[in-house]
Amino acid sequence: MKHIKTFLLVSSLGILVSGCSATDEDYSYVKTEDKTIDHIHGIGYPNNKGELVIATHDGLMKYKDSTWYETNSEKHDYMGFQPYKGGFYSSGHPEEGSKLKNPLGLVKSTDGGKSLDKLAFYGETDFHYLGAGYESKVLYAINQEPNSEMDKGLYRSMDEGENWEKADMKGFESTSIGNIAVHPSKKEMVAISSKDGVFVSEDGGDSFTKVENTQTTTSIYLTEKTGLFASIEKGKIQLHELDLDSIKMQSYPTPDLSQDNPIMYISSNPERSAEWTVVTYNNDIYQTTDNGETWNEVVDEGNLEK
Repeated sequence: MKHIKTFLLVSSLGILVSGCSATDEDYSYVKTEDKTIDHIHGIGYPNNKGELVIATHDGLMKYKDSTWYETNSEKHDYMGFQPYKGGFYSSGHPEEGSKLKNPLGLVKSTDGGKSLDKLAFYGETDFHYLGAGYESKVLYAINQEPNSEMDKGLYRSMDEGENWEKADMKGFESTSIGNIAVHPSKKEMVAISSKDGVFVSEDGGDSFTKVENTQTTTSIYLTEKTGLFASIEKGKIQLHELDLDSIKMQSYPTPDLSQDNPIMYISSNPERSAEWTVVTYNNDIYQTTDNGETWNEVVDEGNLEK
């Protein structure tokens, strides 16, 4: 059954365990034989390699030199996938037949998914909404169900999941969110896209300010000086660039998309700042290498041979 992608309803808003999954000595990325992609759960550019990686229901895939690759093992259902300069953080569920516990809790990989370090809530919690600082490694998570250490709400960790602190979220005035975006190096700057606009915090989520004139936003991504977010406006999708110093926004060139196919994920290449990638609800993947002046449709409704 296809997963239904939807906003998280926000209502009233560990112990470090290290270890690795069983791995195949020949673990690698191989040219994919599949013709379609389903269930995209996150995108980004891990390990500072400048290569686009997407997290799916059936493991990781990589786009390099106009070719798609997939892992030949460790095909876990990665949720909340968050790349950072040393690898990626994620949650989710292990592949069928794996010896890993379900759910994965919070895990980290520094070798492209060959092995997973179990950071927190292993076998206990599946985080669908994670945010990570690309440089700082600070983590933010929305916990949907109480676990051994958390109630419901937004939490932050400055030490890769060993300790968590609940954020107050004062000033956040929306009943649903799209995603969490964390500033690459400023540990206390975090933004949330929501059905009521963009909210930005500069104190670790304790207080938020709404960006003026923002409407329903489905995704946001932060770089050192700017952010890019996607809104639904008058039946169409519009990208906006946000200046993080002035918190002013301006329209950004956008692929021609309708409101029933909103942008769900946005990411930027840390090696080439003009390269952006977006993924839509219907599994369209668009990429620009010139700051939106031109967009190339890499995948059409999940079809790799568009």
